[in-house]
Amino acid sequence: MSQTEHDQPPYQREQERQERSPGAGSAAASLELLTLLAAGVADLALDQLRQTADRAQDALRRADLRELLTDGVVELRKRGELATRRAGMGEENYLETMARRAAAQHTAEGRPCA
Repeated sequence: MSQTEHDQPPYQREQERQERSPGAGSAAASLELLTLLAAGVADLALDQLRQTADRAQDALRRADLRELLTDGVVELRKRGELATRRAGMGEENYLETMARRAAAQHTAEGRPCA
């Protein structure tokens, strides 16, 4: 491999190889491409795991870890309440309940409700 070929990205080198010998090695080129893609995905995943582990270690070194965890639990509980309300799984809103009761009373008494 010449110095200029070494400086080129792998996909460009493969393209030049295919142009020199058309039809030969297209399966090998596909296999090489899939291997490179898989290696790239694995490298990206490992890099993300390394970054997450580093952040976790930094968090464990904090002096206020107990307060941080307590605040996190409180925040998650609040988010859970909001999510269940939004999905309609939580209790009905108190003001809506009172408004429905008042409307039902007005209707039962024969007064029209707005």
